[in-house]
Amino acid sequence: MRSIRHVLAPAAFLLLASPPTANAFFEEFFGGGGGGGMQFQQQQQQVRQPKWPKGVPQEVSKQMSWLKGTEWAWNNDGWTVKLEKDGDLEAPVQQCRRDGCKWSAENGKFYILLGDAGVAEFDAEAQRPKNMKGLKMKGKLKADGQKITLSFQKVYDHSATNLDKDLYGALGLTEEAEEQEIKKAYRKMSIKYHPDKNPDEASKEKFAEIRDAYEILSDPDKKILYDTGGMEAVQAATKGEVQKTDDFEANFEVTLDELYLGTQKKVQIERRVVCRGCRRNPNAPQCKGCGKCPNEVKVVNVQMGPFMTQQQQEVPSKEKCKQQETDIEASIERGMSAGERLTFARMADQRPGMLPGALILKLKVPKHPKFERRGNDLHMGMTISLREALLGWTQTIRHIDGHTVEISSANGAVTKHLQVVVAKKEGMPQKEDPSSFGDLHVKINVDFPKKLDERQRALVEQIFEPTPNRNEL
Repeated sequence: MRSIRHVLAPAAFLLLASPPTANAFFEEFFGGGGGGGMQFQQQQQQVRQPKWPKGVPQEVSKQMSWLKGTEWAWNNDGWTVKLEKDGDLEAPVQQCRRDGCKWSAENGKFYILLGDAGVAEFDAEAQRPKNMKGLKMKGKLKADGQKITLSFQKVYDHSATNLDKDLYGALGLTEEAEEQEIKKAYRKMSIKYHPDKNPDEASKEKFAEIRDAYEILSDPDKKILYDTGGMEAVQAATKGEVQKTDDFEANFEVTLDELYLGTQKKVQIERRVVCRGCRRNPNAPQCKGCGKCPNEVKVVNVQMGPFMTQQQQEVPSKEKCKQQETDIEASIERGMSAGERLTFARMADQRPGMLPGALILKLKVPKHPKFERRGNDLHMGMTISLREALLGWTQTIRHIDGHTVEISSANGAVTKHLQVVVAKKEGMPQKEDPSSFGDLHVKINVDFPKKLDERQRALVEQIFEPTPNRNEL
């Protein structure tokens, strides 16, 4: 598609000086009745991202995040600009339609990047004013000094104003605080600021802030979403828009002894974690060693010909990540089996603004030197002599937990080769009922002599009846 692109002379901000009516639009672009030194050329339209000049902040500071989701009137021209939560600026002017407009704020200064027209700088409140009615921001376009006044109209996106809430700060904690510290701080501060003791409005607001912070930080899913993606990720989750990273499965070796007895095993894993707060304070001690996070998938506005549409795109993450070793406690229950899985929620790799998948440990059991497990039963073998097979035997077996089991041949009975002797309730504990056990199966191997000498042969002939004649088979 071909489009018209104007080459700006000194009046670089001409479009923004007029209301965006259809007549004004064509008059500005095609020189209706005025001339003014404007030149035009045909060019294939390109979607370009505006670039901030050096020395101008590219992001919105935490203190000035109150501007997010607000709408402002531009001079007295009859149109407004909307400050979106992701730093985009919506305005019905050609610069924003073609190139996209951005805004940023820091240290009481507010900036707008208007494509080819350049940057406009304004004086603004460094923190959210208590009363925004009648609030104005005055500034000028850096390129030609054109004066601009922005007048507050309304908050059009109330969720955006909460995106930079400091939940840990609300409870008087650092971002490294863990579960017990969070609970302790909440109990202490909720008592201190409870409305029953403090009827003033400031205490009521503080109590609500404490309550809202604890509601999120006490919920495991919401907490990790906040830690890795801030309030934006929490809000997306409440709308059912939460994304999740893949689960990670690995083999985990345990012995038959551990499955019989039950145990707790420490497991050390290495995984990627999002560094808490390191984007806002990269020089904090805990941020040493943090680096770039993987790209994030976000919905962005994309110019498609004359229309603006939304698409999912990978964008560079503003968060910081690092590889971290983490110790977890694996609980091996009595009677568990090879192939069973231990699941640790939210312990897979982290990505900004996403709920981490689970770490899944699949139990793998190496061969035991004495016992073989089949279901809830244990099997083993033992060898007896021919004499024992004929005259009887007794055997003591040391079990896994140290107790002994005694087995023997039946009174007066001959033990057959490969005969199985069963010791009831001496197998594995049953997982569903650890007080119940399977059986122990002992397979008997009769060790026959390799050969007999003359004396032995004579004795056998005396003991046993002569071999009868065999019929033809």
